Order: sequence, then C-alpha cells, then structure tokens
Amino acid sequence: MAIENSSPAFGNALPPLDAFSSAARTNESIKLSLDGERWQVQGTGVLPGSGRQVAWVKPDGDQVDTTSAFVQALGQSFSAGISRAVARELDLSPAPGQALSSRKVEQAVDMAQTGQQAMTGVDFFTRLQFSASSGGSEFKRISADMGVSGQLDSAQRARIDQQLDQKFSEALEAGKSPVTYSDAERWLKEALKS
Repeated sequence: MAIENSSPAFGNALPPLDAFSSAARTNESIKLSLDGERWQVQGTGVLPGSGRQVAWVKPDGDQVDTTSAFVQALGQSFSAGISRAVARELDLSPAPGQALSSRKVEQAVDMAQTGQQAMTGVDFFTRLQFSASSGGSEFKRISADMGVSGQLDSAQRARIDQQLDQKFSEALEAGKSPVTYSDAERWLKEALKS
C-alpha cells in the first residue's frame, strides 16, 4: 500500500495526529469533515436502542478518505517505515466515505509508539559503542586505527557525537533502524575526518 504523506486532497490542512487520537477517545469511530478550508476530525456513533450509526458531522464529504488522512498524520508523527508497517499490519487501506474505527486509531498510535521506542532502544547500545564523548569501545578502536586517539578535546568529541546522533535520527526517520555496525562505523570515520 502506498499512501503519500503530502496528498493534494488534504494538503497542509491535514489535522494533526492528536486530533485523530482525541476524537477516537470519545467516539466509536471518526470521519473527516471539511469546515470551510480546514479539515476537522469528527466523531460518529450509534444511537442507543436502534443501533443506527449517526455522524456528528455535516453531510458534505461522503467520499472523504478518513483512513488515508489518518495514515498521513501517523507518518508526520512517526517515521515512514513505522507508519507503513502499522498501516500494513492493521490493514489501514484507503476507504473513501467510510468512518475509521476508534479502536484502530488507538491501536495504530500504540503500535507506532512501541515501534519507535523499540528501534530507539536497539540503536541505544550501538550509539554507546560509537560515542566519542563516552569513549565507547568502537570509538576507541576506530580512532586508534585512524591515528587520532588522544588528540580530540571534549568539544571535538561532542561535535562528533552530534554528527552521529543526526545520522541515527535520519536512519530512524527513513525506517532504516536498527543501524548496522558498518553504517555506524562509516559515519564515525566520516565525522573523524571532518
């Protein structure tokens, strides 16, 4: 499934992930509604006794794809890799005109948060081993191999760690986490050369 993060249907007016989560907490399902030029997340529910579904929205967008908008919002808050994996796992396929189950919204956000924490945790140990400021084992080995061991002051070590942190963040955002040792080694060598 390929849902782009910048669909022309929603543009920059796409509601944030928090709007989806907030509406999901108080309603059985949600739909998008166009309020002037802005998209609003609105709740839908079931009338007690009759079981008929009602929407607390204006009837102006029967073909609005709430699911695709939600996946886009998820992709703006989490990495592309995590949001794609969550959408695939929960079968969040485009569904124009259909409400999105609040249970799926909550599951998706929970899965994305758990996935992000897991990836960050896996890379934590790699970061420690390549940390210049902490004197990680891989940093010591590579800096000795390059002949710069003992020549770096604390400011230079902090700059190296900042460069590595940026690379790790980019990898997480691109869905390329956990980072391989060979990538971390290459990044460290590049940082030591600059």
